[in-house]
Amino acid sequence: MTDAPKIFIGAVAAIGGFVATAAVNPFKGEPFDYATASIEDKQKYLERKAKNFSRGFNLTKGGSSDISDTYVDAERDLVSISVQMKGANNGYIPTSELEKARNLILKTACTLTERDLLTETNFKMRIRFFKPGGASLMTVEADGDSCGPYIR
Repeated sequence: MTDAPKIFIGAVAAIGGFVATAAVNPFKGEPFDYATASIEDKQKYLERKAKNFSRGFNLTKGGSSDISDTYVDAERDLVSISVQMKGANNGYIPTSELEKARNLILKTACTLTERDLLTETNFKMRIRFFKPGGASLMTVEADGDSCGPYIR
């Protein structure tokens, strides 16, 4: 048995930190209208969200992984986070565990993200997990299409 469930539970908690305040305007404390905001304001907004994600992840990851890269592109409505797994025990994770983790992370991201951000914009959050040696482990992408089953 690997530490994968703990790692992914930490990732899910961190996702909550990223998206739970999705409707808060980083400039005035009022609701933020992402769909009509300028590219500059969107960039600041998404950078703040990425920072919140990193903070939450660092508090919950348990030392078994690190955020190795964060990329924010408001013109593409994209936040991309790369997570580097650490430790020999994280080199192999059974496919069944990966699929369960992917579904749990996706469901959490979708249900915590502001519905309008997913349904009325092209917003996409991509989280990439990499094995200790650098090989790709899995990618979770939350957007309006992938979140369809989880938003009402």
